[in-house]
Amino acid sequence: MATTPVGSRSATAGDRPGRAGEVAECLRGVYLAYAEGPESGAVTVVAAFSEEAALAHARTRAAALEALYETPPVAPPSPAGARRLTLADFVAERPAVDVSAPVPGVGLLSRDRYLLPAEIVRIGGRDRGVEPTLVGVVEKDVGAAVADLLAHDVVIRWWESPRTPLLRVSEHLGGLLPPGVLPAASALGLRVSGFVLPGAGFRIGLVGVSGDGTTVAAAAGRTVEAAIGEAFLRAMAARAQPWATLPVTDSLRRLTVWHRETDYLTYLERSAVDADPAALDDPAPGEGAPGWPDIACRRFGHEPVVVGRGTPGGPVKVVCPGAACYRAAPPGPMLPCPVP
Repeated sequence: MATTPVGSRSATAGDRPGRAGEVAECLRGVYLAYAEGPESGAVTVVAAFSEEAALAHARTRAAALEALYETPPVAPPSPAGARRLTLADFVAERPAVDVSAPVPGVGLLSRDRYLLPAEIVRIGGRDRGVEPTLVGVVEKDVGAAVADLLAHDVVIRWWESPRTPLLRVSEHLGGLLPPGVLPAASALGLRVSGFVLPGAGFRIGLVGVSGDGTTVAAAAGRTVEAAIGEAFLRAMAARAQPWATLPVTDSLRRLTVWHRETDYLTYLERSAVDADPAALDDPAPGEGAPGWPDIACRRFGHEPVVVGRGTPGGPVKVVCPGAACYRAAPPGPMLPCPVP
């Protein structure tokens, strides 16, 4: 695969990788890896700061999407004591009756068995009134998937009710991203904006990459540097994603943000205040600090549940009641929040 600058890639490109596992350097020290599910054709694009990480994460995510696209992973029948969660536990605005066979899952803290609504787990398939979500799909490990849930929950709630000011860190990105990344992006005509939202025991990075359209991505990290770095990688990967292969609502949302670049960047800038440089020096979590599942349980009032643990393919998705990541399928294409 030829090395193609991300900034020159079309927002609506429908091209697919020629084979699973292709990787190319798109900026100095930033690598894009492409992988495609052999059966579903589900495409994933992942960015990382090393070739090895990009390739490994792309393959893991592609395998997870393959398992989730139509029918969630098949597992042995759950024991009689398994707790069943319904759509009403996940989608507050639509306490609907589940219409699909339940999917087994395992609690990350209790190790208890659960039965989950397939409508929450599935990525593709027929429309059953619930918006498919890629949030919580395993790309690195289960902990990172839980962090993904936290990041999206915080940003979605902030977007609906922006009571807490964003902390603007755009002027500090040179110290938060690896050396050479920002000059390389600028040389391609890209502008990078960074913002931070505080969380209890973690930080949320919100990064916009603009220039011929905008992509916005969010990520959770223990420190500002970790959160901003991951959010930047996700925004870069989104620029190269063949959006026609995404769930319809996700594709519409990204296209809306892409074409309304000025509106979204202006809104974020107006909602932000300059960060105190001292606030960017987060100490690394010490020994005994709560893990991502514990943090999620405290925030959502329920432990996260992993799908696929114990199966040959391994974990593929993490879900959690109380997270603002699950919603009824919208009646129209108006999806103002930029984070899928």
